[in-house]
Amino acid sequence: MEKHENLRLPLQQESMRAHSEGRFSAGLLWGILISIPLWISLLGWIISFTR
Repeated sequence: MEKHENLRLPLQQESMRAHSEGRFSAGLLWGILISIPLWISLLGWIISFTR
């Protein structure tokens, strides 16, 4: 019984860490995807304003 308890604990921590890493990379990806059109529109606005 004690061996089973020891095996179960690191596995749970590993899956928790992998899940948080996945969520972080997904958030980073969404952040980049959202910011690209914002930067393009900001750049276009500055260019049109300086002309």
